[in-house]
Amino acid sequence: MNSQVNPPFTSSKQASEPMTALIAEGGGQRGIFTAGVLDAWLDAQFDPFDLFIGTSAGSQNLTSFLARQKGYAKRLIRGLSRHKRFYQLGRGLVGGHVVDLDWYFEKTTRGSFALDFDTASKTLGQRQLLITATSARDRQGYFLSPSDDNNHWRELLKASSALPFLYKQGVKLTPWLSSDAANQSAEQTPALQEDFFLDGGLAAPLPVREAYQRGARKIVVIRTVNADFQAQSAWVHKLKSWICVSGYCPKTIDYLVQHEQAYQEELAFMANPPADVEIVQIFADDTLQSKLLGSTDADLRQDYRTGIAAGNAFLQRGNEEKVAPVAFNVQHGNIIQPQALSA
Repeated sequence: MNSQVNPPFTSSKQASEPMTALIAEGGGQRGIFTAGVLDAWLDAQFDPFDLFIGTSAGSQNLTSFLARQKGYAKRLIRGLSRHKRFYQLGRGLVGGHVVDLDWYFEKTTRGSFALDFDTASKTLGQRQLLITATSARDRQGYFLSPSDDNNHWRELLKASSALPFLYKQGVKLTPWLSSDAANQSAEQTPALQEDFFLDGGLAAPLPVREAYQRGARKIVVIRTVNADFQAQSAWVHKLKSWICVSGYCPKTIDYLVQHEQAYQEELAFMANPPADVEIVQIFADDTLQSKLLGSTDADLRQDYRTGIAAGNAFLQRGNEEKVAPVAFNVQHGNIIQPQALSA
């Protein structure tokens, strides 16, 4: 595993400027759009962020971005997430995991799918990465900081991606979970260590408010839905169709309702943010072809190219206007600019 740290990336941030956060939404295989955005930024050596928050596939994308592994997330999504071993609906009907996250993350320990946590940790430095996960006990969202233990970091990524029904009861983070890692008080740690954790998108699908509460006043959000999204996520519709033949409807539907409520609250915050915060959203085009699972390789390649174009357009617009990049939505190659982010 390569532990060499790349040269410092370009940043126009001055000491007097406010904290800047990058948030990566989940979305399963649709995260290949995010992978394209971040790979474009790796090419440009663009990384001015102080705080990173990732949910589900978004946390994996942010980790590979910090590891400076251009193309890694694309290979992972196109390779492992489309492998017949990864997703088998029939396993869920006989008590197994529909999605084999154990196999998936074990593959990230070696070979061409090895994730360079050492470089990611050194690149992160004194900045902060938070990986969202939902406690199966209290259904609250937790923002977990990885330690220098590579296995701990990998387990956090697994927990953040563990959808109910698809990965059964979730991931137990003992013995790694501490009050520092969980960003909670020491008194809460014993209970947390007994918890199983599920996909962070259930309780914190779009943690913009969390970034704001932690002091970020410039927040960049990479979305995996179109700009007009207001109703249920695509994965919610798909998951409901799977669940209803399984006998697990009641409990899992509660999770889905919680997800929808949390999502709407974040959308409301972004629609009417406090006066002292600037929020930039990079949207996937509404013609994005990929899905939660079951995408074709052609669809994934197309959406990755769309992400590359979005990442480059973000940087280009910032250079042209001599300010931080603006919010935009890529639609058939055009840029829509709902809000400028001043320097």
